Amino acid sequence: MSKILIPCDDSPGALRALAYLVKKIQTGRENAELHLVNVQHPLHGGVSTFISAAQIKELHQEDGAKALAGSRKLLDDAGIPYHTHVFVGEPAETMARYAQEQDFDEIVMGTRGQNQISTMLLGSVSLKLLNLAKVPVLLVK
Repeated sequence: MSKILIPCDDSPGALRALAYLVKKIQTGRENAELHLVNVQHPLHGGVSTFISAAQIKELHQEDGAKALAGSRKLLDDAGIPYHTHVFVGEPAETMARYAQEQDFDEIVMGTRGQNQISTMLLGSVSLKLLNLAKVPVLLVK
C-alpha cells in the first residue's frame, strides 16, 4: 500500500487532484493510505501581542479544518479512509519536509491553489514543492 500526501486548500485544483485519486482507488488501480494536509501561513509577530498563543493555534486549526472540509466530504462520500493534518509554516517547505520525515511514497496535488495572483502559470506552491520534494510529485491539471 502506498502512502500519499495530498495538499488541500479547498481550491478547485486541489479537489480535482483528490477526485483523480478517488477514481483510481474506486477502480482498483490504487491502494493507498491518504493523508490530507493543509498548511496555514503564520500570523505576523505583532498579532501575538493581542491574541494568546492558544487562540492563534485554535484559529489555525479552525482555518485548516475549513480548508479541508471539501476534501473530507469527497472522501467521506466515497467511503475512503484518510488522515488529516494541519500545519503552520511556509506551505511548500512544510509539506516537502513532512513528506520526507514520514516516508511518503508520493505527493498528489492540483496545479493551482486559491491565491490566483501568485499562481499565474503552474502555481507558486506547486512549483516550489516540485523542486523541494524528495518524493515523486504528481500534478493534476
